Amino acid sequence: MLGLKRKTWIIGGVVAALTATGAIAAKNHFTPEKRMAYMSDRVSDSLNLNVTQKESFEKVATSFLQVRGGSADFMLTLSGQLKDLAADKTLTVEEVNTLRDQIKAEFDRRSEIVIPEFVAFYNSLDDDQKGQILDKIDKIESRVEGHHKGYGKHRFWGNH
Repeated sequence: MLGLKRKTWIIGGVVAALTATGAIAAKNHFTPEKRMAYMSDRVSDSLNLNVTQKESFEKVATSFLQVRGGSADFMLTLSGQLKDLAADKTLTVEEVNTLRDQIKAEFDRRSEIVIPEFVAFYNSLDDDQKGQILDKIDKIESRVEGHHKGYGKHRFWGNH
């Protein structure tokens, strides 16, 4: 899906599923740290984590919070670069490749922070807990696929 290797998709999906589980419910907790703590409790309860697993998930949450902190600045920089490229009369492959390489480097940097903690957490789970996570990934994947199928023509271009 989306040209990503299946393992990368699974890892990203699991991290997204775990963080999404409590993120919506955590919206009323105002600081990112409070939201993450609340979300960690929700995930811990839903997966029935033992103490060691909960500590391991908290490391995942902390590393996720660490990489999330720079997201706004990165998106502002990216937005400015995209705006500059769009303002040019011409666009070159080199310019687009440079931007793509910056995005990939940022993704890799973030992955190197989160994935080791996530792998340690995931490997601490029993088969039932892993099954619950895979069920959440399947639900997210089906929602994403359904969302894309439901739009027909792309709304960006005004073709409704």
